[in-house]
Amino acid sequence: MADYNDISRVDDLYNALMHKNYSEVRRLCLAHPEDLLQKISIYNDTALHMTAHSTKNDLVLDLLKILPAESNPQLSDVKNDDGNTILHEVAASDAMKDAAEELLKRNGHLLTASNNLGEKPIFCAARYGQSQMFEFLAKEMKLEELSPEESKAHLQRKDGTTVLHISIATECFELARFIVIRYPYLAGQRDQLSMTALQYLACNPTAFRRRIIQKQEELIELLCSSNFEEKQGLKQFFIRTYDIFFRDKNRERYELRKLYELVELLVEKDASWNMIEKKEGRNSQESSTTKDEKRNESPLFLATMIGITEIVEAVLKYKPEALKHTNKDGMNILHVAILYRYIDIFDMVVEHKVLARRLLSATDNKKNSVLHMVSQKRKSQASEKIQSPAFQLRNELVLFEKVKSASKNLITNPLNNDNKTAEELFATANEPLHKEGKQWVMETIENCTILSVFIATVAFAAAYTVPGGPDQKTGS
Repeated sequence: MADYNDISRVDDLYNALMHKNYSEVRRLCLAHPEDLLQKISIYNDTALHMTAHSTKNDLVLDLLKILPAESNPQLSDVKNDDGNTILHEVAASDAMKDAAEELLKRNGHLLTASNNLGEKPIFCAARYGQSQMFEFLAKEMKLEELSPEESKAHLQRKDGTTVLHISIATECFELARFIVIRYPYLAGQRDQLSMTALQYLACNPTAFRRRIIQKQEELIELLCSSNFEEKQGLKQFFIRTYDIFFRDKNRERYELRKLYELVELLVEKDASWNMIEKKEGRNSQESSTTKDEKRNESPLFLATMIGITEIVEAVLKYKPEALKHTNKDGMNILHVAILYRYIDIFDMVVEHKVLARRLLSATDNKKNSVLHMVSQKRKSQASEKIQSPAFQLRNELVLFEKVKSASKNLITNPLNNDNKTAEELFATANEPLHKEGKQWVMETIENCTILSVFIATVAFAAAYTVPGGPDQKTGS
């Protein structure tokens, strides 16, 4: 049973760390160096774990100087509930590089110690996008001297997720680009869901739009909080608006450039196209569950389904042969682009006339041409919910004519498996929308008629009313 004084000391140390009373932390550890490796939190963190969380490099170095030399062998065995050593926590910040170096001098086994997920400390550096720490740990591990298979064991955790997967998942694209260049064999590695790094990126549309969204959110916040009645209020509003849209412009351009370079590198090195093509050829009719849908789709199709034009553009540039792929339903990229209503992707592919000829003439497993696809039920069309039925129908007609114009000389079989032409299918599919549109127009006309009568009545009364009103005495 633990001594009461020991428990009290540990509580004092924990409270000092929680209240960021670092001078008290130093005093307590100097008095009892053995407490440095005691587990003091509910997550079984030691004082060194908790100090590393705070990214206090100097404090960690001071505490390591206090730690007795005979305790160094224990450093690789002291882990919290996540299985993280102190180096795992230190690796989460570039600012802790000196602390990492000192830890490795004391115990080199920390470098290859794994947590509960099978992650080495270098994996934590990748998760948090800490490029300097990642390079430092890679150098210490001498990964350049190892074969791909040997280094892969350090760069991949139990479930198959690599440092490249995790850096893309956490949107640390500059580090991800560095990893692809330094360890190109990771581009083809698959995680437990059999997904490559490019498939990860193709599932993340916000990566390409988040800066625009952030600026819009900042502007909305500014509009909601602005007080134009204050002196100089309007001037301050425009100054703040300028700051939102133009500050750190060079940094944003740099980050976007690195993201686009990452896309091009992954498209060049990704081999998922070939594997997916074999699967499609062997079992194209097999239905997949929702969980399997993403891994069974090529990066091109994933990007098309959520409108990431940058990936589609890179595929057209570096892997144009990927356009011949079809999904489990026999749809090609044009079918999918129309189904999900990403017409800019449709236009991009159609511009490549040589590539587009066969795509425009192709049909899916139900013999639906690209023109038939205009009538298919759309998915994720939330923007249309706020449109009137008449405008929705107009948009559908415009799209139908657009696709018909692009494919009119290339469709070889006008009938699908239900013996319907694209025109017949379009009329049937949009009949409810046509009725709703008619009803909306009639209601709009009725409302406008009532409003016009009201306006005319007011105008007539105003025209025959004497300015100032009648004389109260004479009535004239």
